Amino acid sequence: MKTFLVSFLAFLLLGTLALAGILKIVGRDLPSPAHLQAITPATKTRVLDKDGKLIGEFYRENRTLVGLDEVPENLVHAFVAVEDRKFWDHWGVDPLGVVRAGLTNVTRHTRQGASTITQQLARNLFLTQTQTWSRKIKEAVLALRIEQNYSKEEILEMYLNQIYFGDGAYGVQSAAHRFFGKDVKDLDLAECALLAGIPRNPNGYSPRRHPRASLRRRSIVLSAMEDCGYIAKPQETAAEAESLDVTAAPLSPDNAPYFMEMVRQELENLYGSNVIYDGGLTVHTTLDLPLQQETERDLESRITDLEKRVRPKQTRAEYVAEKEEGKNPPLDYLEGAAIAVDPETGSIRALVGGRSFEESNFNRAVSAMRQPGSAFKPFIYLAAIEKGFYPSYTVMDAPVVFYEPGQPPWRPENYDREFRGPVTLRYALEHSLNVPTIKVQEEVGTKAVIQEARLAGIETPIPQFRSIALGTAEVTLEDLVYAYAVFANTGIRVDPYFITRVEDREGNVLSEFRPRRKEVMPAAPVAVLNNMLTSVVNHGTGASARSMGFTLPAAGKTGTTDDYTDAWFVGYTPKMVAGVWVGYDQHRTIGRGITGAVGALPIWTDIMKAATAGDDSVPFEVPEGVVTREVCDETGLPATPNCPATHPELFLAGKVPTETCYLHSNTFNLKLRERWNDLHGKKDWSREKEEERHVGGGQRR
Repeated sequence: MKTFLVSFLAFLLLGTLALAGILKIVGRDLPSPAHLQAITPATKTRVLDKDGKLIGEFYRENRTLVGLDEVPENLVHAFVAVEDRKFWDHWGVDPLGVVRAGLTNVTRHTRQGASTITQQLARNLFLTQTQTWSRKIKEAVLALRIEQNYSKEEILEMYLNQIYFGDGAYGVQSAAHRFFGKDVKDLDLAECALLAGIPRNPNGYSPRRHPRASLRRRSIVLSAMEDCGYIAKPQETAAEAESLDVTAAPLSPDNAPYFMEMVRQELENLYGSNVIYDGGLTVHTTLDLPLQQETERDLESRITDLEKRVRPKQTRAEYVAEKEEGKNPPLDYLEGAAIAVDPETGSIRALVGGRSFEESNFNRAVSAMRQPGSAFKPFIYLAAIEKGFYPSYTVMDAPVVFYEPGQPPWRPENYDREFRGPVTLRYALEHSLNVPTIKVQEEVGTKAVIQEARLAGIETPIPQFRSIALGTAEVTLEDLVYAYAVFANTGIRVDPYFITRVEDREGNVLSEFRPRRKEVMPAAPVAVLNNMLTSVVNHGTGASARSMGFTLPAAGKTGTTDDYTDAWFVGYTPKMVAGVWVGYDQHRTIGRGITGAVGALPIWTDIMKAATAGDDSVPFEVPEGVVTREVCDETGLPATPNCPATHPELFLAGKVPTETCYLHSNTFNLKLRERWNDLHGKKDWSREKEEERHVGGGQRR
């Protein structure tokens, strides 16, 4: 007996030493869990609009961390009951559970796990999911080490934030949002039991893919909770009777995709891609999410209506239908883009780069180079105002031909191919007349026009060709909108601005951004131009905005290019600037008659009505340096008491014409009166002899 006892003790000692040796050897290449909380799980970056509404998220693992104090007691009890009943008592490994699982696997020929919550945490953080004895030993060693370094509450909190629930959701907070559309702290008993049952088999117990299996699994969890004394039988019965009540589809916000891509690119430049997808950033932006959604709807609805009108070879609906049939049609439908910005701060409030980011991620709002057509004309008139021209200055709308060495004669025409004789600058801009605009540019020079465009922020190449008066120099929609923002801001340039603040996962501010403003133009000439551009909206090519119900004081300009290839409208109030472009990516005609007023202006009107809803009627500022004078309706010159019809007009102080109306002055000039009547009495100015202009040197195209 004594010999047996000695042998048994020796065997036990050797076994213990051997086990200790194995654990030591296995533990050599294992990471230390001493700094486990420093190994933060990957968390998603959240992007918020100006009011804190969620726009979208960037993540590899959809996870939002929560503290244990935010997790309902029912959910803690559910996990402990179904995953690890001895959690509060064991020291990382449950020996009885291991024996019980082993016997079950042998006698019932099934596989039953015996991993504690601590072991599962160790496996998820440090190890693979492969079913091998070496992995299980490592898992046990790590679990023991974790228990030595952390409290049960800390382990449970890390576990609840780490586990995978399927459908891309990691951690209990993301799972609560994914399946129930609410925070984890708001889950009821039935919802807690459902979530606790999923991690054992996320696919098999998915409440969307396998609702019956999910219900059966929930019943098991509720029964385990009752068996452990966490809930009473009536509570179990009541929870059993509840339906699954999960959301119809994963709640994955997919708003403003073109804007989100701009945010992603900016964050990548600042912090790198790993931080974007794993770092748990909170990004505050300038976007107005309701306005963004309205802009997307307006653009799609109006272009769909336009497709019905022009009957193109391919509509977007036809493209989508062919894709759903498994075909691979070319992407060739009518496109559009829109931007709305706050002119005072430069904040982007809405941005649409195309009709579908999924079908084409090319951002036409910021990257597409297109001819702006007549939307470029305000720079010509601004240059003229700065040189002393005024809105009632008269220019001749009559045929003109330009001759240059080595170039064929250039005979510019108006859109309708008609001529109107003497017209004021205001009228020429209102009705987007090409020939008077070109003549004004001839007086001020292309260099002065280009300088105005550059000061306003147009950065794309602008050649010194005469044809830039017709908008032949390509620009981006973003550049043009921000240039018009200078007008709305009476000469103050603001840079594009769409991220206000970036915070890390702890709420610490990593970066903060503020608007950058710079005075680039004197306020007085800009104010005169603004007044002229209000006439475009009130009486000219943009007047249909009024018939569509937009009533606030506004200024803007249409743009149409040759063969109706591009349709533009950019317009503004003192508080909001918006621009719209419509056209094909392949530079071809939209359809006959689809001008900026037809193709782009209705979208702009819809956007502006939404953007300014509730705004007060604020007139454009008239700063010092601008004076008002009564002018004669016929000559556009300061009126005399004899002028039969007059109206108020704006002038730069110090540049009011010294001569008054010569038709109605006290000194009657019969020859001048006859010449005036002759000019204004013509009905067909197209038959007037062409004015010839011979230019040496420069090019016109």
